[in-house]
Amino acid sequence: MKKEYILYALPLVVLLFNRIPYLGKYLRVVNTLIHESGHALMALLMRGEVYEVELFSNRAGTATTKTKGKFRFFMVAFAGYPVGSAFAWLMFYFISKGQYSVVLYSLATVSLLNLTFLVRNTFGLIWLVVFVMLVLIVKFYGDDMMRYIFCAFITGIMLFEALYSSVELITLAFRKSKSAGDAAILAQITRIPAMFWAIIFFLISLLFIYLSIKLFFPI
Repeated sequence: MKKEYILYALPLVVLLFNRIPYLGKYLRVVNTLIHESGHALMALLMRGEVYEVELFSNRAGTATTKTKGKFRFFMVAFAGYPVGSAFAWLMFYFISKGQYSVVLYSLATVSLLNLTFLVRNTFGLIWLVVFVMLVLIVKFYGDDMMRYIFCAFITGIMLFEALYSSVELITLAFRKSKSAGDAAILAQITRIPAMFWAIIFFLISLLFIYLSIKLFFPI
């Protein structure tokens, strides 16, 4: 099987697989992991504190942080969606270079750091342990094609889930803006409507999808 064929089918496969009950939701949590890690990382970069990250079975997540100053608070609130999309693009960059081990070790490292220092809720702990085991099994027991398919699939979930979740955020901002997650927080900070921030996140996700496509299919 040519690797290009897998990439052609990837958007549809991810979309359909994500809708499979239980299993689809389980794997979609990887996007939540990177998203919440983005908030945590930005809090540390802004000289703040990170108390806890939580991952839930419904794909929701929280990062409890503390920062001083409006600008720093803004940066922490803004970071989740861009970091999620940018991380997916970076993983696709390594995939395009055939560096599957870098992708697998990156996923394992982020997971283990969260497992060791941040995540304490029961589902989050179980999810991280199982996910790290899955990544390591693929790394040490999978062949080249299996590593490629796994890396492309997991990274595809992150890339397209960032898009899907931003669309959901736009819907929430339209129907009940105060429930629009990060967009609602940014609206409180800036007095700019949540819909604006939801659209910004959507456009960022599209940008990184475009950049990811260019890695394999120069436009």
